[in-house]
Amino acid sequence: MTTATESNVVILGAGYAGIGIAHKLLKHTWKKSPSFRVVLVSPSTHHFWNLASVRGLVPGEIPDGDMFRDIQSGFAKYPQDAFAFIVGTASGMDTSTSTVRVTTAAGTQTLHYAHLVIATGSSYPSRIPFGIIGSYEETLDSWHSLQDSVKAAKSIIIAGSGAAGVEAAAELGCAYGQTKQITLVMESELPLTGLFPKVRQAAADALESLGVRLVPKARVATSSTSQQGTLVMLSTGDTLEADLYLPFFGMRPNTQFVPSEFLDPGGSIKLNRTLRVTGSANVWGVGDAGNLERKQLVFAEKQALRLARNLHCVLTSTEHRMGELDVDDGLKMFVTLGKKRGTGQWFGFKMPSVIVSMSKGKKFFAEKGDGLVAGKNIVRSSV
Repeated sequence: MTTATESNVVILGAGYAGIGIAHKLLKHTWKKSPSFRVVLVSPSTHHFWNLASVRGLVPGEIPDGDMFRDIQSGFAKYPQDAFAFIVGTASGMDTSTSTVRVTTAAGTQTLHYAHLVIATGSSYPSRIPFGIIGSYEETLDSWHSLQDSVKAAKSIIIAGSGAAGVEAAAELGCAYGQTKQITLVMESELPLTGLFPKVRQAAADALESLGVRLVPKARVATSSTSQQGTLVMLSTGDTLEADLYLPFFGMRPNTQFVPSEFLDPGGSIKLNRTLRVTGSANVWGVGDAGNLERKQLVFAEKQALRLARNLHCVLTSTEHRMGELDVDDGLKMFVTLGKKRGTGQWFGFKMPSVIVSMSKGKKFFAEKGDGLVAGKNIVRSSV
């Protein structure tokens, strides 16, 4: 099936950035230039507030309604000819014909676009459900299965000591540190490689106080799972066994459908500071799919706002007003360490524990989810 409306602004991905950009275009740009239609493409009918997944993996901590929210209902207020929602996954694109192929349950559609926004995010190769891994039903089932496994496990190994691994270990330590064996495998002496030594030490101290066992200077070489659990072979030659294994490493951008000439060696889309794909006039990229900044929500949100403003300029024939992203290559990170503690750094300063726990650690901004799907905010920014 081919959809031949060439005035489409096709947005691939309905995560934080994709939904935010769609709403900004419909709320502000369409009123001034109602000559285009926003087509939002997502494999899932629901947005997954995966920022809170590190706490939500503990059964009973966060209800499904705060983790998953219907996407399409938030766009019902716009004119029918201004918006379309397609449940599917991008499977190919051709910039010479300005088309993108989308695989749906009914088959493959070919969408023509005036502009294409790639906001497909990133994912773990293990398909751990810390993001959309397929349809809403598939993701929800996998999410519930993970929660059940966490509840049943007597021992859990977490591999990867970046923010997600550390936060997950801390949440599990808070809930089960006295009743389950929680182990964090770290590639360095301390977790959170790249942050200030005192930030990293604070994280290590907090994890150990929560009952988390730290295994430093090791990586997972191989793992094998059976009915008895998972056997993990480390780069040191040691082996670990656990009922549940959670690998938080190897995250890659979801850009398998993008032609290789638009990708850097790591699979990220090559972007210029206007958020256009290098070598293209009408393809844009944002967030974890792109190569401009670190793959964190704080940067994806900022990029989404800039991209929406620039696309607004193009669609309203005011392209001379376009601006460039102020690329930030510094380390900005809030890391929760359970419900009452946290650490991190911002603009070169170590963040006090109370600020991290009160801002991010209370609910992981899950209270902003209704506003995101309704077009009121992305996370901290208004739409």
